[in-house]
Amino acid sequence: MKHEEVVAALKIIAETGKAKGISKEDLETLRSYTLVDITNPEERVPECALTKKGRVMLKANSK
Repeated sequence: MKHEEVVAALKIIAETGKAKGISKEDLETLRSYTLVDITNPEERVPECALTKKGRVMLKANSK
């Protein structure tokens, strides 16, 4: 994932609390970077929450 894609995905998760429009591979990549926690992975659209590191990255890259 490119940096811009990561920031866009973090913004979607922060606004909705779900990984809507984010592929499972990209979601696992975000999880491996410890930017998100997957709270309910069994759903069709997994529920996610930003970690502290994810919130800081989103805030630093917001315009």
